[in-house]
Amino acid sequence: MPRILFLAALPFALQAQSTPWTVRTDPGSRDTVSHVTMPPGWHITTGPGALVYDAANTATGRYALSLEVHLFPKPSREGYGIFLGGRDVEGTNASYVAVLMRGDGALQVARVTGTQQQALLDWTPTTAIKPHPGTDDTALNILTVRVDPDSLRIDGNGSRVAAIARGDLVLDGTFGIRVGTGINLHVTNYDVTRRLAPTPRRR
Repeated sequence: MPRILFLAALPFALQAQSTPWTVRTDPGSRDTVSHVTMPPGWHITTGPGALVYDAANTATGRYALSLEVHLFPKPSREGYGIFLGGRDVEGTNASYVAVLMRGDGALQVARVTGTQQQALLDWTPTTAIKPHPGTDDTALNILTVRVDPDSLRIDGNGSRVAAIARGDLVLDGTFGIRVGTGINLHVTNYDVTRRLAPTPRRR
């Protein structure tokens, strides 16, 4: 399985350093976002919401993305997770689909174009997503999305959460991480699997 590596073999002296990925803050924001390599993985702390991505990371056709992420204490009510199907992500009219978790264990799917957002799945509580416990601990979740010709399928920690009809959704394009306002998290893995076999039909 192809994998986006997070440089876990860096020596201790380099455990916090900037990354080559782009951090694009939401339009109109003047605040900053911290995104550093900190093995094992990357640490992201937001002021404003942002897209975090490498423009070279694109996917088309049938593919899957899996994000392993630890949410730190005092999370905001904003979402965090995967974006995919990104177009013009460096411009002011970026478009993408976001699959987001929230600190209370809810999940949302939204289509974003510029500053406009259309909910494909409103915030929905699910036992498949672990909420933050409200203590000094972190909440660990693995969010997986699978793109098929007819649908976008979403799993939380190995359990199916939702399936969204593909319709006119554009899911070919740039992928990366979407982090809302006031979030503190650590990504320990981000996998991409391309050229998937067709999904078996469930009887």
